[in-house]
Amino acid sequence: MLEGPVRWISFTHVFLDCDGTLVRVEGIVELARLRGQEAMVAALTEAAMAGHLPLEAVYEQRLALIRPTRAEIRRLIQIYRENLIPDAPLVLQALHACGIAVHLLSSGLEEAVRGLGLILGIPPQRVHAVRVRYDPFAGAWWKGEEGPVVGAESSPLLHQDGKARLLAGFQAPGRRLMLVGDGATDLIARPMVHLFAGFGGVFHRPAIAEAADVYIACDRLAPVLPLALSPERARWLQGTPAEAVLREGLQAFRNGQARFRDPERHERFLRAWGNVP
Repeated sequence: MLEGPVRWISFTHVFLDCDGTLVRVEGIVELARLRGQEAMVAALTEAAMAGHLPLEAVYEQRLALIRPTRAEIRRLIQIYRENLIPDAPLVLQALHACGIAVHLLSSGLEEAVRGLGLILGIPPQRVHAVRVRYDPFAGAWWKGEEGPVVGAESSPLLHQDGKARLLAGFQAPGRRLMLVGDGATDLIARPMVHLFAGFGGVFHRPAIAEAADVYIACDRLAPVLPLALSPERARWLQGTPAEAVLREGLQAFRNGQARFRDPERHERFLRAWGNVP
């Protein structure tokens, strides 16, 4: 008996991690470089992102090691911009054009992540990150210049399961949630979304590659487009620059640079997109 038509349904919300997913750097490590603490902070960050240590065990420790200033955190916005995954702006522009609600979901520092969000057309209310406190009496406080960071404000994103907690609040009838990320905090949130796409284009972490619903091994976000959109919704991209990016994303699934953990689901996905060259 021949199988009936296979459909791939659009998502309503796409949540993207920032460091190591939208950009090729870890922001906290870039700030640590200014203090000569890069090696220590990079080791702590990787331990948390690989799932060897809970995030809450290293977050405040890293901030205490580097104590960045607001000027340095604002400088991080430019570092993010210089290290964007090359096709990220076009991918996000296409998602916006197709009516997808795009959010940034990051344990990074809020001011820097929001700055990147504005560059990518994501409003502040759709940016979820960690707000910090500054020392008002250090530095040139008499000129109104705030001192260095003294700690982080209370946030679920300080914890290993913080993304899962926040995503639980977005669940609602009729919503389809997709998460794209590269670390253990993203993987823990997998039960809260309909699809978790692990991104390995910057940092390859075996635990993410093995457990994600979909794993993107290439250093492009193009595969996110056919995952997030249905073939019907993707017709809105015809005649735009994003149409070529959509085709690149599909090609990544066809040549193995992006794959579903479940081989049967992978084949069904390709069949649903079969008429797109």
